[in-house]
Amino acid sequence: MKHDLELKLQAWLDGELPQDQAAPLGQWIARDSEASALVAELRAVKETLPGNETPRAVPDTREFYWSQIQRRIERETPALRPERAPRFGRWQRYFLALAGVAAAACTLVITLRHAAPPIFDEISSTSDSMEAVTFHDQSGQMTVVWLQDNSPQATPKQPLLKTQGANQDEGSPNVEIQ
Repeated sequence: MKHDLELKLQAWLDGELPQDQAAPLGQWIARDSEASALVAELRAVKETLPGNETPRAVPDTREFYWSQIQRRIERETPALRPERAPRFGRWQRYFLALAGVAAAACTLVITLRHAAPPIFDEISSTSDSMEAVTFHDQSGQMTVVWLQDNSPQATPKQPLLKTQGANQDEGSPNVEIQ
């Protein structure tokens, strides 16, 4: 007998075949002596095995074992409610962010204020014949202004010299030379 036919007979015996295939196969088993002998042998094995087979437990894998423990712990542990933050705690994050922005703004203003170049007073002349040269020494904190009158009616004199600064002696006045 073919192996495929033997498997079909075993499926018929176990009740695994659909009804439309099981009815014709049952009629064929009743007519064929070889098929009925095989079904009788399979039925005897099927009835003998459940009583004589020793039960064997398959060992659990490590992951399965620990997942069972975790599920038991989760079942037995009551769910904790999350605590509400105190009112100050909720506003604290907004306050800290605002304080950080204010500190950054103050730092920026102070930095830009000290980093700005010094502002010089400009000398304006109403006459085209007047010449002015300004020199500023930041390290010595001194400013020198050189004024010269180039008009034709001006008599040749020495140019005016005016100095101001922190390097002067404490009691000495500003120096002007004419």
